[in-house]
Amino acid sequence: MSAGRSPGTEIIMYGPRGMGKTVLLNWLENEVEKTAQDNRPLRTVQSTPTIFPSLKSLWNKLISDDWKKKLWPNQIELGAGGNKIVWNSKAPDDDDLVSALIEECKERPVVLLMDEAHTMDSRFCQGLLNISQQARQNAPFLLVLAGTPGLSHFLTTVNASFVERSKKMGIARLEAQATADAIVKPLDADGVHIAADALEHVVEDSQHYPYFIQLWGEALWDVAKEKDLQKLTSQEIAEVETKIENRRSNFYGERRNTLDELELLPAAVAIATVFQDTETTTRATLIDVIADNLPADSHATQSVNEHLQTLARHEFIWNPPDTDLYEAGIPSLMRYVLDRQREHVQKASPAAE
Repeated sequence: MSAGRSPGTEIIMYGPRGMGKTVLLNWLENEVEKTAQDNRPLRTVQSTPTIFPSLKSLWNKLISDDWKKKLWPNQIELGAGGNKIVWNSKAPDDDDLVSALIEECKERPVVLLMDEAHTMDSRFCQGLLNISQQARQNAPFLLVLAGTPGLSHFLTTVNASFVERSKKMGIARLEAQATADAIVKPLDADGVHIAADALEHVVEDSQHYPYFIQLWGEALWDVAKEKDLQKLTSQEIAEVETKIENRRSNFYGERRNTLDELELLPAAVAIATVFQDTETTTRATLIDVIADNLPADSHATQSVNEHLQTLARHEFIWNPPDTDLYEAGIPSLMRYVLDRQREHVQKASPAAE
């Protein structure tokens, strides 16, 4: 974009909550700023749908004050007694706004980063995608949408067919080495080191899940500063692990309650049982499991598919990009669901007798 060329498509990033999408957007924003050339600077705008609930509010951020003056050349001001009344003799229409954005991007390319994109209003989303298409065809403009797995499905409902040609990036759990780096490097920057066996335990316990990596990183940094330590050992790991487990259990409890409220808990238990013996499974297997564990009036094919999509939107299961196979959104969440189910059965058994 710094060379004046527009990307071919939008970028759509999606993945379960806690996978670090917001962190990735922050990194992308920093990278854009670092690589911007002095003679053709780039501009990034990062936001969420709640900050820009309407396209007009988004225009106000995307279009600079200089271009606003060009759009409202006939602005009239009357002032008296310290009061000022301002109005426009002609308000710009949508075509004026698109043209202004295009001209602005020709002078200074824009990268728009929209987080939590799955929460967009349908009309806002359709308008935003149409704006992106028009702008990219005429000037350097890039739209990046980030959201949960439900984002991909949501975008198919807004009747913007060119979204199918967008570049889609599934955000999944980290590799083991990347997980270790995420723990070690921030601590190293503060002069704190971690023993090899302690690091191995943390990496395994985090399940390479960014949210849990963050919990561990914060807890280890806190204990190092509290005790003025330069090296963390298994002793410190044991001290903070209970705190980590408590926060994780609260996290899992909320997820389980949501599944229960959606009447998906029986299906979730059955799916978790399947994943005890495998890391991946097929859509057909999940469809059969869901159909066998829903109320009798919910066995229509459409209903089963909707329940599968709901389980995916709530990140209980995850279909990584470029594969037809499904895996656990968070493996230990499935174990938590199974453990709570066993406890429930054990408590109910004496009463049943």
